[in-house]
Amino acid sequence: MFCPACRYEYEEGIIECPDCGEKLIEKLPGEEDEYDYEAETAELCEVEDEIEAGAIRAMLTDTGIYSFLRTNFLPSTRMALFALKQRKMGTIIVNKEDLEKAKEVVEDFKKSRGF
Repeated sequence: MFCPACRYEYEEGIIECPDCGEKLIEKLPGEEDEYDYEAETAELCEVEDEIEAGAIRAMLTDTGIYSFLRTNFLPSTRMALFALKQRKMGTIIVNKEDLEKAKEVVEDFKKSRGF
């Protein structure tokens, strides 16, 4: 429960704000689950190293596509998570709705590098 005037949260069962006397409400106005968004993600491409990952991610950002890098290494050890397989450094992940546009960005990047 929340006080609409003080904007403090109170335990269930309290019906009036002990500070100002306002009747408590269940949810503050303007705070409608703005962070309750679950994007469906897709793997875009595997990358060899951090330089390649940074270049591709910068190009995606310039195009308005959010991405992140899922690495195949334990943090600060550089020990591969998949020791039995020869794996690349990591995978760039994008929102599924941006996948086709992101593939075009990667294709342009590879062409510019002579791949």
